[in-house]
Amino acid sequence: MAVQFISVKCPECGADLSIEDGREFAFCSYCGAKVMITNDNEHIYRTIDEAGIKQAETERMIRMRELELEEKENSHGRKSQFIAYGIALAFVVVGALICIASPLGGMWGIIIGAYIGLFTFIKSDDKKKKPRKYVSPNDVSISDAMVNCEDKNFNSVVLLFRGAGFTNVTAVPLNDLNVFNMKKNGQVEAVTINGNDELEEGDIYPKNSNVLITYHSK
Repeated sequence: MAVQFISVKCPECGADLSIEDGREFAFCSYCGAKVMITNDNEHIYRTIDEAGIKQAETERMIRMRELELEEKENSHGRKSQFIAYGIALAFVVVGALICIASPLGGMWGIIIGAYIGLFTFIKSDDKKKKPRKYVSPNDVSISDAMVNCEDKNFNSVVLLFRGAGFTNVTAVPLNDLNVFNMKKNGQVEAVTINGNDELEEGDIYPKNSNVLITYHSK
């Protein structure tokens, strides 16, 4: 018995396909789309991940908002730098004029102007080295408070990390105190995230990271 084929056009890429008659569906050999076969026509079948689409759209909106805020900060920074350089230039010009009558007094004006200019340059260069990092809804950015947790009460540190969005926070007592150092009871000894204890402000970790807080106890 001869096998009969029917001609079908892939709705995704437009390729002409030859498919065995009687089959309910087939996959396009060109683009991989799943094509459902009917008696009269054919159509493409897609599985739409609505949750994934919503998350991607949310992340896109957050990213756009962060870029908008970053641009505002950059604009404000440029204005501040312009003003600072203007003040520095004024000190230098006035100092140079004063030097004609009083070299010592004029020199102080030039030094102050140079200091303001140098300080402004260093601050602007430091901002360039620390660009804003994109933080997705599933991540947490480490704050300065999270970096310096040693000697703080472990309960407040647990609340700090949970409040930031971490979902897997564990506090472990060390049972290392005696009568001579009871003042350290409840104080944090170290904080690690996924085994890393060298946390820096701006670091980004997934919300489900393993946060381990060890603290001194009796």
